[in-house]
Amino acid sequence: MIRDTRPQDSTGMSVSEIITQGKAKHGWQPYSHINDNGVDAMIIFRKKAIDTGEIMFAQVKCGTGSGYFKKTKKRPVHFGVNVGEDYIKKHREKWDRLSSPIILIYVDYYTQKAWWTDLKDEKSYSDENRSIILVPKNQRFGKHSFGEFKNLKGRIFVSKEIEFLDTKNEDFSYLKLEDSIKTNAKKFYLEWSKSDVSERSHPQLGEIIISRVGWRHLTRNDRKINRIVNSFSLLGVAKKIITTTNKCYQIKQLKVELKDGTHLITDYLALKRKVIFPFRQDSLIQVILKRKRKLNPKKGTIDSKTWFYSVYEPLSKKNIH
Repeated sequence: MIRDTRPQDSTGMSVSEIITQGKAKHGWQPYSHINDNGVDAMIIFRKKAIDTGEIMFAQVKCGTGSGYFKKTKKRPVHFGVNVGEDYIKKHREKWDRLSSPIILIYVDYYTQKAWWTDLKDEKSYSDENRSIILVPKNQRFGKHSFGEFKNLKGRIFVSKEIEFLDTKNEDFSYLKLEDSIKTNAKKFYLEWSKSDVSERSHPQLGEIIISRVGWRHLTRNDRKINRIVNSFSLLGVAKKIITTTNKCYQIKQLKVELKDGTHLITDYLALKRKVIFPFRQDSLIQVILKRKRKLNPKKGTIDSKTWFYSVYEPLSKKNIH
């Protein structure tokens, strides 16, 4: 019989989001489970409702008292989360490679209490039982935890590196009252996709392909309407950010090695600017790019393509990616 873990998965994510976004007032960005890359969500740090530019990642597990949860007399100050030895082997290298911290959040399904541990810390793993991740019993996950995260391995601040970008009314001229915002956005998007390479090139990454890859992501069915509308209104800003922003941040990477030794690498890259709007308050805007590279060490060849994937404003009350 197939075990349905969807109620537990949903509870774990919901409790983690409520604590992070509802109680601690930080951002919570869930990731799709289509690709099992060991990351369930990104936490976006905020101070007085302002995005600091700092992020960390989270892997969420929710148990019913059996299965995941393991408690023994040998570990009086810890309990174990049994994810399996193969799972840890598969994901630990990915967790260590992330440029920002990553934590495991364990949620009890019945009490909805939560705990956390640092997935980059050697102390979170056991040599005697390689199937478990160790979680300190006194390390509850709550509003207070965000002060404890200051000492996590890999914590970096990027806010000082983010430059201001001045926008003008003409950057939003594609938004016309006589048509719907979707019609306006689609027309702008199509024209942008057919524009000269110079109008869609990043200073370091080169040509950025504007295609159905980005449009489908922006308009996907599981995305809330207010998030879609916000992204539509920021397309002109996205175009400007892409052509004028040098610094990019890797937020996720997936690797596959083929039998012939070819490496297929998919990166998700973030471009960040503090945007000055002509008609409202300044805000941090983030553009996400999707890059695919095919590397063949034997032949010494590299094939690389990069697509526009998303644009959103992390400052809003709800994350709008």
